Amino acid sequence: MKHEQKKVCLLLNLGGFEARMGENLELAKNYGETVYSLTGEGLVKVEVGTYLVPASVLDLTPAELLIWGSLINEQLQEEGFEASDAVILAAGKNYRGLLPLGTTIAQGIKLGA
Repeated sequence: MKHEQKKVCLLLNLGGFEARMGENLELAKNYGETVYSLTGEGLVKVEVGTYLVPASVLDLTPAELLIWGSLINEQLQEEGFEASDAVILAAGKNYRGLLPLGTTIAQGIKLGA
């Protein structure tokens, strides 16, 4: 399936991301010119040889998720990304797919909104 490459691809862990990490990273590089891992500390650029596994959003409490989502949104704005510039690769043990930036990930919390 052909897709338009965006400026950025964000990696979102739905639990078990590590099981197919190599595949997930290769896909992310096809979807975005620059790849960021959504870690507990926020956006971390994925470069050759350095990589941090994304934080599992399923392990975060609603309060932690709210703070984390706000941090990610601030960092995306600081980097100058528009919603149309980015796509999210959400991956876990049983699911892998693309989500547009601005997708509600839980209880009204949107990434890149």
